[in-house]
Formats: sequence, C-alpha cells, structure tokens
Amino acid sequence: MSINKLRQSWTKHRQLQKPWQDHTYIAIDIETTGLDPINDQILSIAWVPIKPPMILIGEAQYHEFCVDPDVDLQQSPTIHGLTKAQLSSGGDVKKVLKDLEDKLYGCVMVCHHRSLDWSYLRDNRLTENLHFEPLGVFDTLSFEKNKMSFDNEFQLHNSSLTLAACRTRHGLPIYTSHHAMDDAIACAELFLAQATKIKPHNEKLRFLLKQSR
Repeated sequence: MSINKLRQSWTKHRQLQKPWQDHTYIAIDIETTGLDPINDQILSIAWVPIKPPMILIGEAQYHEFCVDPDVDLQQSPTIHGLTKAQLSSGGDVKKVLKDLEDKLYGCVMVCHHRSLDWSYLRDNRLTENLHFEPLGVFDTLSFEKNKMSFDNEFQLHNSSLTLAACRTRHGLPIYTSHHAMDDAIACAELFLAQATKIKPHNEKLRFLLKQSR
C-alpha cells in the first residue's frame, strides 16, 4: 500500500472515531427509469446537507436531466411524475454528478435504500469516471429494518419499510413521495430522528454506520 493510501486510511479511521454529531451528512434521493443501476437512466437527483441537529435547506439542490428521445421511461412516470416533455430542458447530468462527487468527499451519504441509490452512483454508465468517496453510507431503511428485527414488536414486511412508513413510526409528517427533493428532505429528517435515539448521545460515527448495515 502506498504512503498516500496509508495516510487516507488513517485519516478515515480517525474520522470514524469522532462523535457522529461532529460530521456533515448529505441526504440524497435519485429518481430513475427503473431499478437497474447499470442500464437504466437517472432522471432527477436531489441532495440536502445535514449538520446535526440542523438540515441546511438553503444549501439543498435539485436537478432534472435531459433524456434521449429513444429512451423508454417505462412505467416510471406513474411513480415520479417526470415526463419527456419536462425533461427536455434538463441540466447536464455529468456536471451535476461531478459536483456531487465533490460534495460527498469527507461527508457521510444518507439514503433510504442503499442498494439502489448508492449503486446508481457507483455502477451507472454516467459515473464510470467518477469516484464517490464518502466517509460512509447510512441507510435509513436498513437502520429501521435492523431495529424492528431486534425489537420483535413489529411484523416485518416491505410495506413497513417504505420511507413514509418509517417516518410515521418516528412521528414525522407525511410528505409527497417520489419527488427527489421531497424525498431527500424526508430522508434527512428520518435520519436525525433515528440517530438521536441512539445511546449514548455522543456515540462514534463508526458505531452509527454499523447500525445501518
């Protein structure tokens, strides 16, 4: 291992040992044409920074992207409401993803369903020349699933793990689903609700991330 790699590894180790509240988090939501991160297309993305206990709404970003006229949106417009007409004047997806790459460096990514959002950032053809290097990824869905399995007081099924269902259990209000900006903010609020219930209050980031694997 090179000296630079060793330094990066040691720096990350030290960061993970700090209290979770000392870090910046980026809550992300991505709307796509389907569930295949390799072949499907990113239609919109939103993110909002979190500096516990605050969600920095003023720094949130939302972007829609142009799609090729030949791209089949399949049934996705019935979920997220994005049509080809709306997306015809979308932004430069590669530039936006590069900006996100810079934002995530040294921060913690937060999402609801890591195997989808994180996979789109790692495996999509649009991100093949990018290197997303957050300190870690906190999955609000996995956190909730682990907690429910441990508590044994809830019947675990897919409908109980939607973003809306998880928010309801934490006493959070219902938002419109499947708009990237609404879902990113909803995910940020859910993250804070989940994290602040972990004891002791100043638990290390390493421990927090472990709860959402």
